[in-house]
Amino acid sequence: MVLLITFNSVNFQIFGIPAYFFCAVTGLVVTSSIYIILMSFKKFDISQSMRILFVSICGMMLGAKVFGFLTGIYRSIGNNENVTLETLLDTGIVFYGGLLGLLITFRLCLYSKRCGLDKYALDVLSVCIPLFHSIARIGCFLSGCCFGKIYKGVLAINYITTINGCIDENIRFPIQLIEALFEFLLFLYLLKLLNSDQWQKKKILVKYLIFYSVARFIFEYLRGDIRRGLICGVSFSQCISVLIWITLGFFNIKQAIISKQNGGL
Repeated sequence: MVLLITFNSVNFQIFGIPAYFFCAVTGLVVTSSIYIILMSFKKFDISQSMRILFVSICGMMLGAKVFGFLTGIYRSIGNNENVTLETLLDTGIVFYGGLLGLLITFRLCLYSKRCGLDKYALDVLSVCIPLFHSIARIGCFLSGCCFGKIYKGVLAINYITTINGCIDENIRFPIQLIEALFEFLLFLYLLKLLNSDQWQKKKILVKYLIFYSVARFIFEYLRGDIRRGLICGVSFSQCISVLIWITLGFFNIKQAIISKQNGGL
């Protein structure tokens, strides 16, 4: 008989602070510190690096909430329900929206003449993103959101959470912890690329987007929460993953065509 671990996420707190908020703040502090160290190591201006990070975090929060609204719409469509104000308000934040908001804002700041940082600063930021996400996913596990599907195999845990205002206890797959581990390993891999020779040619941001989008597409099938919404069995985040593949493929083809034309001159 397998001894299952039981975890009760209902109203779980750390030092009297809601678990997700505690982990999010911890992740932000830890990641910002690593970001400063890496920017310094790569000889970027620290003062400017911090300013652009602060502005980009604002963009991240905005993007996360906007995508939360979009997820509410997506969920309503999947449930054949009318989209209402309540539909939009009954949503949280979405990582993909935060990621997009962060990257777009950071990129726009780089275009500013006052910035003083070159485009490779974005690669340094890309290394830090999975570290933050790893810590935040632990917060998801502790707070009871983004939980895994009902599952009785290897790694299964007896998980207690709240679903639609009711206490739910089921044996589930700990997808939040698996994703946290994946994110941390991805952080180590990208950090290794950043510390290698000619790191500017490693396409760190592209590699991050590819690895994460593929993993996220797979992880979505292991989740058991329905708040994110499904249309024909496909979640909103899976749609975003596919859009990322299409976008990267387009730019890769475009770059190949340009390189071929330049080679023919």
